[in-house]
Amino acid sequence: MIISDTVERIDNTMANSYVIRKSGHVILVDAGTKGSGKRIIRFFREKGEKPDTVLITHYHMDHIGGLKQIVDEFSPRVIAPSEEIDVIRGVRKAAPANSFVSKMVSAMTRVEAVDEIEAANDADIDGIEVVETHGHTPGSTSYYLAEEKMIFVGDALTNRGGKLIVNKGFSLDLQEAEKSRQKILGFNGSLVLPGHGEPKKI
Repeated sequence: MIISDTVERIDNTMANSYVIRKSGHVILVDAGTKGSGKRIIRFFREKGEKPDTVLITHYHMDHIGGLKQIVDEFSPRVIAPSEEIDVIRGVRKAAPANSFVSKMVSAMTRVEAVDEIEAANDADIDGIEVVETHGHTPGSTSYYLAEEKMIFVGDALTNRGGKLIVNKGFSLDLQEAEKSRQKILGFNGSLVLPGHGEPKKI
């Protein structure tokens, strides 16, 4: 799905993955499930390009499950929330939310570890602002593309029926998640690009 001259969504992935093309760089936002990882690799092969950077919004498996395959295929720079790097490296397990479904998913998932990861807050990403939107996970992070007025929010917000909401069943800290929701909604006039659901202008 073409969103702008700069931004495209990769179709048919379980959680939304986006491609940003700017200043000669190809940036992937989120890496999908393991199955989606194969789809993402095929997408780039068909385009005759490769991502030089992957931005990870948070450590849930529908956003990092394909990361190892993508790293093995393309050797991109990987940037992720500092609080969640140990999970992506396979050093510790992610904390599930309080719901039964979240606990069940957490118990069943295994991370394919990726070692070389930069902390988002320390990374220099040309034209992209790192926005802390904690609550869904401890380090949940959004990325704001200022020149396009677009914010990639992962699962900090979900577009459900045209409303940008907090996913209570999978969010670790609902109070923090609601604060992050208000922070995102403060980007007036921007297009929110969520991990689930369609883009929505605010």
